[in-house]
Amino acid sequence: MPQSLARFMTNSPNHVPSRHSSFYRFEQSITPRHRRGRLGVALTAALCALVALSASAQNSPPKRGAATPCAPSDGLSYVCGPVASEDLVRLPDSRWLIASGLNVGAPAHLYLIDAHRKRATIAFPPETVTPPPQSPSKMGCDGPPDLQRMSLDGLALRPGAARRHILYAANHGDRMAIEVFAIDARGARPRLRWADCAMLPAKTLPNAVATLPGDGLLVISFYDPTEPQSWARMARGEVTGRILQWHPGRGFTAVANGATSGGNGLASSADGRLVYASSWSARRLVVLSLTDASRKEIALDFMPDNIHRLANGSLLVAGQRTTVAAIHACTGPQCPQPWVIAHVEPQGGTVTELLSGPGTTAINYACGAVAISGTLFVTARGAQRIAYRDVPGAAYLN
Repeated sequence: MPQSLARFMTNSPNHVPSRHSSFYRFEQSITPRHRRGRLGVALTAALCALVALSASAQNSPPKRGAATPCAPSDGLSYVCGPVASEDLVRLPDSRWLIASGLNVGAPAHLYLIDAHRKRATIAFPPETVTPPPQSPSKMGCDGPPDLQRMSLDGLALRPGAARRHILYAANHGDRMAIEVFAIDARGARPRLRWADCAMLPAKTLPNAVATLPGDGLLVISFYDPTEPQSWARMARGEVTGRILQWHPGRGFTAVANGATSGGNGLASSADGRLVYASSWSARRLVVLSLTDASRKEIALDFMPDNIHRLANGSLLVAGQRTTVAAIHACTGPQCPQPWVIAHVEPQGGTVTELLSGPGTTAINYACGAVAISGTLFVTARGAQRIAYRDVPGAAYLN
C-alpha cells in the first residue's frame, strides 16, 4: 500500500464502539463494561461493518510464496486494508471512491479507494491533524468529533464546482450527528478536511444520509437508542425508525409518512422530490414523495441495506437474505449470512439480482455497492477489505 494502514489500527483504551445495525451486534460485545449502562442498546445498531482483525495479520506485506490475504475468492476480488467500511460514494468524473469506517476496536477512518489501481489509503484523519479554522458553524455544531471515538456509517456526496465537493457522514460513535467534510479533488489525490456538523435530535440513531436541493439533507434513523425493545420490535416488523429532513435555518423536522422498521439505507431522486428508504426488518424498499407524502413499498426477498441511485434514476440496493434474529446473534467476529446486490427500478418495482453470495469468512454479508465502468465495489462485514467484481452487459452501471 502506498500509505500504511496498519499504524492506525492499534486498539485504543478510549474506544467507544459504533452504534448502528447488523454490523454491530459484535460492537456491543467489545464495549467496555463500565460504558454499557449509558450507551445501552444503542451499541447494537450498525447494519454492516467489517470486524477489526489483527492489523499485523491483515496489513503486513505478504511473504514471498505465501497466499495473499486479499487473494480473489468465491468469484470476488478485493481491495485490501479498509476496516469496517459500511458505505461508499464515488467522486464525480474520477477514479476515486471514498469509504466509511466504523469504530470496532480502534479509531475509525474514511478511506480513499483508487478504483483503477485497486488500492486503499486513509483519507481522514490525515497523518498530521491540524485544528479546523475558527469560523462559526453554519449548522449549529459545537466543534469537531472526537477522533478516538467517532464511528462513521452511511455517506452522501454533494458534487460541487471546480472539483470541490462536500461529503456527509452519519456518526453514531462519540455523538449522534451528520459530520461534514470538504473535499478538494483538484490535485493528484483528493484531500479531505472536517468542516462542520449537524447535531441530531434526541432518540435518533443515524444510519444513512442523503442530499436534497438547496443544501438540504435527509437522515434515516434505525431506531430510538433509548428504547430497549427495538430489536424485538424489528423482529416483528414493527415501526422503529423514521426519516428526518434538515434545511438551513430550519434544522431537523420529521418527514411525513416516513416511518420504517429498521430504517437503514437512504437516497433521493435527482430533483429531490422522492425519497428511497430501506425498511430493513420489513423487507421493503419505500418510495416516498416529499411533495404530497404519498408512499409505495416494493416487496423484496432480502433485508435492504444501503441504497445508491444510478445516473438513469434506478437504484443499487445491497442487503441480507436472513432474519433479524440471526443478525441480532452476531456478537462475534464472524457472522456469515446470505447476501445480495440488486438493481431496482423504483417506478415499476422491477428487482434484478446482480450479485449474491452465501456468506464466507472474507465476506460475511454485503452492506452497500457503487459502480464504476461496469464494476461493482461492495462494502461488507467480514475481513478488512472491499470486494469488487465486473458485471458484463449492465450498461446502466457505466
